[in-house]
Amino acid sequence: MYQRLIPSLRIHSWGDEPLLEATEQDRARIVQAAPVRRLQQKTQVFPLDVKASVRSRLTHSLEVQETGRQISRRILAQLPASTVCEGAFINLVEMSCLLHDVGNPPFGHFGEQVMSQWLAQTLDDLFASAHDQLPSPQWAELRQDLLVFDGNAQSLRLVHSLHELNLTLGQLAALCKYPQQPTPGQHFGQHHGWASKRGIFFSEQPLYQALSQQLGLAPGCRHPLVYIMEAADDISYCIADLEDAVDRRILTLSELQQALQSADGGDYMAVLLTRATASERGFFPHFRQQLTRDLVTLAADTYVGEHEAILSGAYPQALLHGQAPAARVLDVLKQVAREQVFMRPEVEALELEGYAALRGVLSTYACLLALPAAQFERLLAGKGGSELFFARRLFHRLSARHLKAYRLAVATADPRFVSAAEQEWYYRVRLLLDYVSGMTDTYALEEFRLLSGI
Repeated sequence: MYQRLIPSLRIHSWGDEPLLEATEQDRARIVQAAPVRRLQQKTQVFPLDVKASVRSRLTHSLEVQETGRQISRRILAQLPASTVCEGAFINLVEMSCLLHDVGNPPFGHFGEQVMSQWLAQTLDDLFASAHDQLPSPQWAELRQDLLVFDGNAQSLRLVHSLHELNLTLGQLAALCKYPQQPTPGQHFGQHHGWASKRGIFFSEQPLYQALSQQLGLAPGCRHPLVYIMEAADDISYCIADLEDAVDRRILTLSELQQALQSADGGDYMAVLLTRATASERGFFPHFRQQLTRDLVTLAADTYVGEHEAILSGAYPQALLHGQAPAARVLDVLKQVAREQVFMRPEVEALELEGYAALRGVLSTYACLLALPAAQFERLLAGKGGSELFFARRLFHRLSARHLKAYRLAVATADPRFVSAAEQEWYYRVRLLLDYVSGMTDTYALEEFRLLSGI
């Protein structure tokens, strides 16, 4: 079964590869990829923080990778060895864990909100400025696709369309945390808890449809290994965010312990807190190790217990859902982080700085979206005249990689678009979003200062 779900096939193949060797090549490409390196300067909780002990997206992703490996090993110990190539299974899980946040924009999930808000406020006016005719009936669908920026959807776009890593289909599918959305009038026949998420952009829908068909994934259904990546992420960030808050002195350890004691974590929480507080190794090493061990066991046991449903695509829950003691504690950690960390003035002040930077960069570069297609084509051809003196300088700052993806996307007519003009402008908006979302926190701030003359 897994040989079908994780075959050694690529969109661009150069010959047959053994399954394990194909995933090893994926692993080498991913570890060496620039988007992974950029994670070291993207925020986890505290934007623009220079303290080395506080987690960045890279250190968080490495922890998720290790947790995913632990879950995978426990699962494989319970599955018949003949059903799966263990090395390929672990490689795919580890690399999907390492890549799971590469599509996040500067300032993390807060950055997603900032970009989505900016798009909602400016997209219609920019469209009107760039076009001399009313939008087609299809524009409502394209507009909705552009209005919500989602780091999960951007991850697939980044590794395939922008950086052209040519990963195996199994690796690409294992990265897609949320399945493709239904088109109007389409019914998947099953309810999934993640159906409201934006998981695949319109630009990558043909890719996702092709890999789903090749892998035998039913419409709207996750690849089985995505469940493991999701559980590893939940385990890692819920503990780490609170540990970083104490390290950053947003909370004292005693304040955190009191908040956890006051929450409804049950007997399991009480025992965990007592033992962690008394541990000679310190509170967090014991707390993290014990809770992680129990959550890894819970995730693996759930996966094995629901194995057939997960393989068939009929399992609609996360592995850590429910009322198991360790899962309840995980929910408490999320609640305490929301109430005691994310809403603190110190954190919000950092986010406000990121808000100003991200909106400032987007608003300045928006002039490239307001140009009629003929004028933007002049910039592409290196023929910008005096009236484009400012736009030309901004255009020269765009990434060559992103411009290549734009050129390829508009080079031939895409039958999914009813208007060539709207096809061009859709990918021009994607070009700007690709460029800005790929910035690190520090680069976004530096770009804002440069554009503002500060």
